[in-house]
Amino acid sequence: SYGRNQTGFFLENSINASLGPNSPTSFDLGKLIQSEFNLNADAVYRLAVPGLTQPLNLAFGAERRVETYQIKTGDPASYAVGPGAAVGLAPNSNGFPGFNPQQAGKWDQTSTAAYVDADATLTEAWSAQIAARYEDFSEFGDTFNGKVATRYALTPDLAFRASYSTGFRAPTPGQLNSTSTSQGLDTNTLLLFTSGRLSPTNPVATFLGAKPLKPEESKTLSGGFTWRTDLGLSGSIDAYQIDVEKRFSTSATVTVTPAIRAQLVALGVSGASAFTSINWFTNDFDTRTKGVDVVGAYTRQVGPGRLDLTAAYNYNETTVTKGALSASATQRRLFQESRPKHNATASATYALGAFELMGRARYYGAWTDSTGNATGDIFQNFSPITFVDLAVTYKVNDHAAVRVGAENVFDTYPDEAKFQASRGLIYSRNAPYDSYGGQYYVRVDTTF
Repeated sequence: SYGRNQTGFFLENSINASLGPNSPTSFDLGKLIQSEFNLNADAVYRLAVPGLTQPLNLAFGAERRVETYQIKTGDPASYAVGPGAAVGLAPNSNGFPGFNPQQAGKWDQTSTAAYVDADATLTEAWSAQIAARYEDFSEFGDTFNGKVATRYALTPDLAFRASYSTGFRAPTPGQLNSTSTSQGLDTNTLLLFTSGRLSPTNPVATFLGAKPLKPEESKTLSGGFTWRTDLGLSGSIDAYQIDVEKRFSTSATVTVTPAIRAQLVALGVSGASAFTSINWFTNDFDTRTKGVDVVGAYTRQVGPGRLDLTAAYNYNETTVTKGALSASATQRRLFQESRPKHNATASATYALGAFELMGRARYYGAWTDSTGNATGDIFQNFSPITFVDLAVTYKVNDHAAVRVGAENVFDTYPDEAKFQASRGLIYSRNAPYDSYGGQYYVRVDTTF
């Protein structure tokens, strides 16, 4: 398989103040390109083993993946440091500096992996699984992870299940190598600030304490019950705990002193002359996430058609347990409260002949956001919100169906982000749901 994603950035109605009256007002800021090539082979083998009621199911395979990240430069005016910079006028296109030749580049990371998975039916009621995976990365070394799981049927309609696994997330070529520049408007002072994110291997970042990135590592423990009844009711309840170590984050912000600025300029870091602060990606902190998933479904004939009811609820709480983030009350609060702890969905579908009617409610609990100021200590609590979706589907034949629907049919909007108006924002860009109001659509599905 091969995939490629390209994002181009453009800025209108802005200036590069350091160019004075020669500044354009529209800028091509450059491109970010991510591509991945995967070569994968998998196999399954049924092995008869004495003493087992069914053959042992063996799955095994190997994979090689090449991940490439590329930054392409913007037009020269978007990153230029013009003559006006000598008298204090800001360089670069205001609001979003373009990618410059020093930031541009192409980086890749290659990984090779192999795995084996064994699934055994030990008795009529008891099954177990064990799996292991080894993966080697060109940029930082290798990892070894595994999983054990079991399921026991207490009755034909009630079963217990549990699992324990380890996992990882590798740093990307972009996190390992790229640099970027961002600008913001402090909502307290209304003054522009410019932040630089350096590569962890940048000599200045290394001098200030940066270290090469390592993969995040996780341990997950889960357990629960699943059931069904003759009345059409079924469901499950699962509890889980996920411990993640060495999570990726940006480092604590370092104020740029004249000495640091001189070093960055000497290294050719674009825009460094205007930096007010810098940071870099780092393995910053550990977390523990605890949660519960509850799912229920009900199916039965109602009149001439079939009624399907489903409901799902999730409680999810994450706590910072260790690391630099735990020492910062502001960043710890933002990380722990930036997503709702309570989420729920409920839907009803009624199928009658070629027609299917669907209604769904989506609930998101309260959450907290920061304005992202230079100080980062202005917070706003956002209220819970519920969206209602409706749709009608008509099955034309076995190969085609037409759906007419509405998401957020009552045109519900979240709380306004009252501290972000200076950035031209009405609603928070960090919301865990869309803030576009009602969306209405017609969709055609076909199969061949």
